Amino acid sequence: MAIRLTQASINRAMEEHQPGVQLYDSEVSGLRVVVGKRGCSYKFVGRINDGTDRYISVVLGRTGDVALKSARDRSTELKLALRRGEDPRTPKAAVPRLTEAFDRYLASRPDLSPRTVAWYRQKIEGPLRPLAKLPVDKVDRETVRDLHEKITRKSGPYGANGSMRVLKLVLNDAARTHDLPPNPVSRAVKMNKETARNWAVAPSDMPELWRRLDAMEDPVRRACWMVMLLTGLRSNDARSMRWEHLDADGVLTVPSPKGGEAKAFKLPLPRFLLQELAAVREYTKPLESPFIFPSSTSKSGHIEQMCRIKSFPYAPHQLRHTFRTLCLEAGVDMQMAMVLLNHRPAGVTWNYVTRANLLGPMRDAAEAVASKIVSFRGRVG
Repeated sequence: MAIRLTQASINRAMEEHQPGVQLYDSEVSGLRVVVGKRGCSYKFVGRINDGTDRYISVVLGRTGDVALKSARDRSTELKLALRRGEDPRTPKAAVPRLTEAFDRYLASRPDLSPRTVAWYRQKIEGPLRPLAKLPVDKVDRETVRDLHEKITRKSGPYGANGSMRVLKLVLNDAARTHDLPPNPVSRAVKMNKETARNWAVAPSDMPELWRRLDAMEDPVRRACWMVMLLTGLRSNDARSMRWEHLDADGVLTVPSPKGGEAKAFKLPLPRFLLQELAAVREYTKPLESPFIFPSSTSKSGHIEQMCRIKSFPYAPHQLRHTFRTLCLEAGVDMQMAMVLLNHRPAGVTWNYVTRANLLGPMRDAAEAVASKIVSFRGRVG
């Protein structure tokens, strides 16, 4: 039977009751005083609301050390925790700092490509460094908003937006295992307006591009540039091409493009390009390299750097933009252009398409685009 406990009744408990007796408090259900041989203790007992109907028992301390009011306050807190389905006996995991949350995110995403991981890490260790040692539950809206504006002034709108996207995904991942406030990036940051770059080489400038390409003295680098121009491959995918990935039918396997191995794809190469690669293979044969574009001085074994220079002022990704644009000029529809570029067309219909069955149409499209691009060769600009 519950009684209204008082400090006086608790002090007399050992004199009036035998060891083992429990005095239930009528004011806060679940709180009781347990009489022992040498003293009395406060204990709280309640049922956890997690579907198991388990009773949880928590010792609050000896009556000589803990005041009755404190015991009642603590019991009320425990009742609320049990109502939420929390087990108060299980200590909460410490909220990680941003860098720790980032490392945990990477551990959960082994599918990410090394380039993606490097880009994420550059953001964490660079623009987001002011937040690195901050527990993720302390990353508030005002701080994030100010940081986004600061990065925008220092690194430009695109760098600032990219930093915020990395911060957002790390906080979202941490929220899977910790009770965090709403993501401050979503609530506080107004992303800078981004516009697609009009970067493609204009048809009127294509003859000059070909003139500079044909004047290149290094046949290996020349062929690597040609691969990017005639296929739209990204620089890393072109530079790291292996002979074992090019089959007898001229179909190239790109094993780890942007997005990692899950995005691996096959790409039929146009005949004109296959002829150029045959000449490169003969030229590099003495190196006995597995790479189509080998380098005897790089750690990777293949060409490491492809960038604009004075004699060839075009960027690798600029050639990808050029390929995409000339796909449309060659009469290749947008969806097939996306397939050639390994972009995923929007809509659920694409989930029903077996890409391996598209090699025939892809080859026809690749030949049409290559023919269009090569048609500019030798023209007077």
